[in-house]
Amino acid sequence: MTDAATPKVTTLRNLAHNRFMDSLKQGALRPAQLVSQRELCAMLDVPMGPMREALKRLEGDGIVTLIPQRGVQILHIDEKTINDAFQMRLMVEIDAVRAFTAGGDKAVAADLRRRTEAANQSDTAHSPLDLSEINARTALDHEMHRLFVSALVNDFADDLFEKVLDRLQLSRLVFRLRNYTDRRAIKEHLDILDHVIAGDVEGAAEAMEVHLKASWNRALGLAD
Repeated sequence: MTDAATPKVTTLRNLAHNRFMDSLKQGALRPAQLVSQRELCAMLDVPMGPMREALKRLEGDGIVTLIPQRGVQILHIDEKTINDAFQMRLMVEIDAVRAFTAGGDKAVAADLRRRTEAANQSDTAHSPLDLSEINARTALDHEMHRLFVSALVNDFADDLFEKVLDRLQLSRLVFRLRNYTDRRAIKEHLDILDHVIAGDVEGAAEAMEVHLKASWNRALGLAD
């Protein structure tokens, strides 16, 4: 392969990866589904070579398992996946919100609080959300958590956190009809952001712990 061809291959590989993840988040592909590589190429409109490269990355991230002679097995989301994800989040995010509260940009936090409050005002609470609503609210949720994790200035934490978020986003697709509502989570976000903006390091850490534990229960269908 020539050097000139390498950027094109990389771009197509990234395109295949992004289209795969978008298809999962939009429900065209489903957790636990078994699909062939040819079916994926046709569905995502990408060539076989870049698709295979993207699948290697997805397998490394734990999103798929490549099964010889059978195809691609998409991650099965179960309670252990959720438990593992939230255990990791508690270890990372409490320190992360402490770091951001101590030294992060409060103007960025205030803007995020304003948009979170707007989402709270427009939320149609307690009714099942459709897929587009779940994705929109998830994007706002992830923005806050990414903001805090970035304050750790740790590439390993950033990478691990993105993998955890991917798994949890898939869990919302699996369990959304059973337990997914947004109003309580948004109110918890507002409480965290209020402590952050006020510079209350330990208050922000305690609010984050409360939020993550409540989110964990909601993900498992244990919340009222």
